[in-house]
Amino acid sequence: MVDSLHDKDLEVFQEKIGVKWKDTKLLNQALTHSSYTRTNSKETTDNERMEFLGDAVLELAIADYLFRRFPHLDEGSLSWMRSVVVSEENLAQHARKINLGDYILVGKDQEQLRVQDATLADTYEAVIGALYLDQGLRAAKRFILDFFIKEENLLSKTKDFKSLLQEYSQSAHKKLPRYQLVQEEGPDHKKMFRVRVEVNGKILGEGWGNSKKKAEKIAAKRAWEKINTSEEKKIED
Repeated sequence: MVDSLHDKDLEVFQEKIGVKWKDTKLLNQALTHSSYTRTNSKETTDNERMEFLGDAVLELAIADYLFRRFPHLDEGSLSWMRSVVVSEENLAQHARKINLGDYILVGKDQEQLRVQDATLADTYEAVIGALYLDQGLRAAKRFILDFFIKEENLLSKTKDFKSLLQEYSQSAHKKLPRYQLVQEEGPDHKKMFRVRVEVNGKILGEGWGNSKKKAEKIAAKRAWEKINTSEEKKIED
C-alpha cells in the first residue's frame, strides 16, 4: 500500500503531463527514491531499476528522432546532439518544468533531494521506464517527443549553425557553403553587414549583423532551418 495522500498526488501528476497509467503502482515506484525505502518501514521498491530501463528507452527514442530528422549529419554530430538532450542538466531542467520534485517520495529529513539535478534526472528516466512497462514503446516515445523535442531547441545547444550547415553541404553536395557579402550600411563605427549563403548554387539564407561573422551566423541559421523544415516534411509525409 502507498500513502493515500500520494495517491492523490499521482492523479495530479498524471493530469499535469497528460498521461494516464493503467497500473499506478508502476508510476508510484518510479517516483520512489531509494532514500525513502531505507527510512520507511513499509515494503516499498525504489526506482533505480526503472531508471536503468528509462535511460535506455530515452536514448533509443532520441537517437531514432535525430537519425530521421537530420539525415545528412554524421555519426559524431548525431551522438553529440543526443548527449545534450539526455544530459543530467537537460533532464533536470525538463523535470522542473513539470514540478517533478513535488511528487518524489524521499526519506525523512531528505527533502533537499527533490531539487537536486541528479535526483530529478534519474526520476524522469524512471517515469519513462514506468510508462514503457505500462503502455509500451510507442507511448513512451510519444511522451519523450512531446516533452523533449517539441520544446527543445536542440541546435542552439549543440554546434553553431555554420558548422552544421558545412557538414550538411559537404555530405549532401561534396562542397562547402558559399558566403557572400551583399550590402554594407552605416558609418564606419556603426556599420551593418548583410550576408547571403549559397548551398549547391542555391541561396538558402540571408542575415544582417554588426560584423560579417555575425551576419554569416544568422544566414547559416536561416539556411539550416530552411533545409530541415523541408526534411521534416519528408518525414511527416
